Amino acid sequence: MKNVNRLFLIIAIIILVIIGRYFMAQNEVTVIPDVTAVTNEQVIETVRGSYCWHSAGEAECVDTAAPHEIIIAQKTPYVKVQPGEVMEFQYSQNVTSVSIQQWIDDYDYKEIATSTRFNAPLEKGTYIISSMARFSNGDVTDSIAIEVE
Repeated sequence: MKNVNRLFLIIAIIILVIIGRYFMAQNEVTVIPDVTAVTNEQVIETVRGSYCWHSAGEAECVDTAAPHEIIIAQKTPYVKVQPGEVMEFQYSQNVTSVSIQQWIDDYDYKEIATSTRFNAPLEKGTYIISSMARFSNGDVTDSIAIEVE
């Protein structure tokens, strides 16, 4: 009789774990966040780069070309901004951490901020700025092309 009770207890625990996991998966964020960049005067569409996202027991990782290659391939227009203008990457989900990078030459970059807000470069020229953001479900890279007037 004790063995039968233990068996029922084990089966009940397994069923509760399965049901609990089902409800947890229902509340999990399953979509990759939308990202835009904004200034005081305009919204700048971003170009999606590499990402790795997991939800509901599945994962998807996409490795793309470097930001400057994507900008060139998609013929992304450079958006005019003022020197030192305050800019911000905005996300449709809560960010765990972020690294804003200014690309120098083809495959070299420098980190210019560790928050969603940053300043445009002070010198005139064209720049590619990337955001590498981490979320509870993964990480996403997006880029913008700006021209400092």
